[in-house]
Amino acid sequence: MKPLILLKITVSVILLIFVFTHIDFTQAWQQLHTLSLPFVLFALLFYTVLQWLSCWRWQIVLRSQGYNVPMGQLMSSYFVGMWLNIFLPGSLGGDVYRVYQVNQATQDSEAALVSVFLERFTGLAALSAIAVMGLAPAFQLVGRWDIIALFLGAVGALVGAVLLIMSPQLLRWAAPWLRRFRLAAIAVRFAKIQHLLWQFSKDRPALASSIGLSLILQLGIVVYHTIIAHQLGISISFLALLVFIPIVVVITLLPISLGGLGLKEGLWVYLFSRVGLGAEEALLLSLTVTVLGWLLSIPGGIILLLNTSDWQRISKGLNLGK
Repeated sequence: MKPLILLKITVSVILLIFVFTHIDFTQAWQQLHTLSLPFVLFALLFYTVLQWLSCWRWQIVLRSQGYNVPMGQLMSSYFVGMWLNIFLPGSLGGDVYRVYQVNQATQDSEAALVSVFLERFTGLAALSAIAVMGLAPAFQLVGRWDIIALFLGAVGALVGAVLLIMSPQLLRWAAPWLRRFRLAAIAVRFAKIQHLLWQFSKDRPALASSIGLSLILQLGIVVYHTIIAHQLGISISFLALLVFIPIVVVITLLPISLGGLGLKEGLWVYLFSRVGLGAEEALLLSLTVTVLGWLLSIPGGIILLLNTSDWQRISKGLNLGK
C-alpha cells in the first residue's frame, strides 16, 4: 500500500474514532426514529429530481457540442457513478465511468471528457455564487469568527479556482508558483480547460442555461439538507446550512483523508457545536444524507451488474478509457 493512501486511511480512522467517542448513541437513535418510510421515499424522490437536473445540465453541454444523448442514458450513467463513488475515494471513479458512457454514445472521447468537465465546472461556478450569497448570513447569523474565517477561506478557494480556470492572465501569473510546488501539470491542464471553456462560452444560451440549472441545483441541495434536518428535529436554519455546506464541500476536497471520510463528519460536528447544537445532531444529519445517497445509488449498482462488459472493465481497475 502506498504511504500516501495509508496516511489518508489513518487520518480518516482517527477522525471517525474521535467523532464516535463523543456521541450519545441513545439520543441519536431516538432522533433517527423520526424518519418515517413516507419521508424517506419523499427524500429519495427529491434527490432524484436533483440528479435529473444535473443530467439536464449535462445534456445541454452535450447538445452545445452537437450531440443529443438520451436523458435515460445520462441518468443511468449518473446512478452508476454514484454507486462507484461509494467504493472509490473521491468522485473520479464515477466521472471516469460517465466519460466512458458518453464516449460509447458519441464515439468522441474529447467531447465526452469536455462534457463531464464543463458539467462539473458550471456546478463549481454556481457553488461559488451560492457561497458569496452566504456572506451576509455568515456575519449576521452565525457570528463566530472561526466559522467566518473558514467560510471566507472556502469562498476564496471557490472563487479563486473559478478565476484561475477562466483567466489566462491569472494562470500565466500562477504558473511559476505552480511549477515551484511541482504542480506544473495542473497549469498545463488548466490551459487546456480554458480553451474548452472558451469554445463552450460562445454558445451563450447553453452557458446561461447550464449555470442557471447549477444555481437551482446547489440551492436544492441546501433545501434538501434543511428538510432532512427539520425532520430529524434539528433546529438549524436554511441560512446556516447555506454557510456550512460550502465549507464542508471545499475542505473535504483536500487530499488529506480517504474520500473525505471522517473529515466530513468531524467538520459537521465542529460547525454544529459552534452554533449550540450537539455532536449527535451533526453526525445524524451527515450520516442520514450519506445513507440516503447510498440507497439512491442502488439502481446504479443493478445497472452495472446487468451490464457484463462494463462490470468486467470496472473489476479490472476502472481502465475505461481503453
